[in-house]
Amino acid sequence: MSKLDNLLIKTFSIEQRQSKTGMLVIFFDKFIKIVKNFLIFLIIPMINDFDIVFFIITILITALITAVITFIDFKYFTFQFDFDKNDFIIKKGFFKKTKLSVPLSKIQQINLNQNFIHKILNLYEIQMDTAGSDSKEVSIKAVDKNIALDIKKFTDFLKNNDSKIEIKKTINVDELEIDFFTLIKIGLTSRYFQTLGFIVALFFGALEYLNALNINIIPSFSSFIKSGNFGFVAILIYTVIIIFAVFSSNLISTVIKFYRFSAKKLNNNLTLSYGLISSKTILMSPNKVQVFSYTQNWIQNKIDLCNIVIYQASSSISTSSEKSNDGSKVYIPGANSFDRKKIFQFIYKSNDKNEILIKPNIRKFFVNLFLIGILPSAIFFTLNYFFNFFETINYLVIQLIFIMFSFLISYRLYKNSFLSVSENFIKVQSGFWDIKTRIIEIHKIQSIVIDQDIWYKRLNLADLTICTAGGMIRFSFIDFNKLKLITDNLIYKVELSNRSWM
Repeated sequence: MSKLDNLLIKTFSIEQRQSKTGMLVIFFDKFIKIVKNFLIFLIIPMINDFDIVFFIITILITALITAVITFIDFKYFTFQFDFDKNDFIIKKGFFKKTKLSVPLSKIQQINLNQNFIHKILNLYEIQMDTAGSDSKEVSIKAVDKNIALDIKKFTDFLKNNDSKIEIKKTINVDELEIDFFTLIKIGLTSRYFQTLGFIVALFFGALEYLNALNINIIPSFSSFIKSGNFGFVAILIYTVIIIFAVFSSNLISTVIKFYRFSAKKLNNNLTLSYGLISSKTILMSPNKVQVFSYTQNWIQNKIDLCNIVIYQASSSISTSSEKSNDGSKVYIPGANSFDRKKIFQFIYKSNDKNEILIKPNIRKFFVNLFLIGILPSAIFFTLNYFFNFFETINYLVIQLIFIMFSFLISYRLYKNSFLSVSENFIKVQSGFWDIKTRIIEIHKIQSIVIDQDIWYKRLNLADLTICTAGGMIRFSFIDFNKLKLITDNLIYKVELSNRSWM
């Protein structure tokens, strides 16, 4: 063991405090939270009769209280390693003292984050995501870069070596970097419909917020809808504006979030670093991976790019399909097919080829067509009949385009859906534009649920829900007899396997 390693062990054996300059980070973090949670109730009543003196005094008093709280939090917050028990220990609190002891074996991942203030002060925030908690149980707001990296190194080593305290040299096995031009390409070809939904939600949220401030523009908006120009040229202009907003939002958010993205294979783990305004460093262990997912649309297929999302074990699994705590997801944007295969091989060390492929029943197409096309068309017909939004010719053209578009969506949802089972993996594919493929190791299945509604029984169909520690995946309209054979085989393999799910 080197002299440096002995020095580090001696350093982390005693209680450590955060960086003194980190008090500024803690101060601004608390101050912003107080302003957001409380001062808004003071500001809104003053909009019509604004008192600048009262406002400044309120801000100064709030800043003074925040400074006192910040100093107490800094003074009575310490962290250290307990090398005998392989625990990471946090002590905090003045009036209510708390000692938090976290076994290193329960740590899912370690993130090193930097927001704008962190960057200015060259500090890092350490977040440890642990099993059994729906949030970041361990959070150290502000430490120097060297301390942050040493903590990550110690934690990674001690997790994989029960009681030995011996620091091994880290070897950079391989590296993946996403350049700026690739980020532009992936930003211009991803998340069209998610961003459109976000813009619509943001628009109506802004209307609601303005209404809370007694600035009611809803009547003006309603008047525009009733009397506005909705001819072909106007609709085309509105469409171009919306498309431009979606593309711009996607491009800017992708570049800001994933700027200078790099993924390195370090020993048995994968370290990812990225971010322009707020930097983030994630240490991912292959053993914690529950679902390997990648998404690719028609354009991305032509330029050989895809977005990879790796779901790790999460203690806050949603009851809805495939949703889990966002902190358990690892994103890799703009990977080509070769990079995707390398990452998959690194995580799983195998790749089965003998697969049993199952397609959904054709009724999936008709149900989607009814829900996506026929039902909305009937609602739109009723609204236009009473409120006369569009002229007859424009209405017929819009309805025809919508029906054709919904038919295409329903067909692609049916065509692109399949379930495959191999010796070690389950693969589920779905989507009409962004085709998502999710892969699960069979031995990591937590439970399997078969749903069969009353009208399903007559058709001999059923739905399958696969639950893992990283979320749930659902596949619908499967032949019930085939599904029973598959699930019996999967349950048998899970029970027979002696491999750990984490």
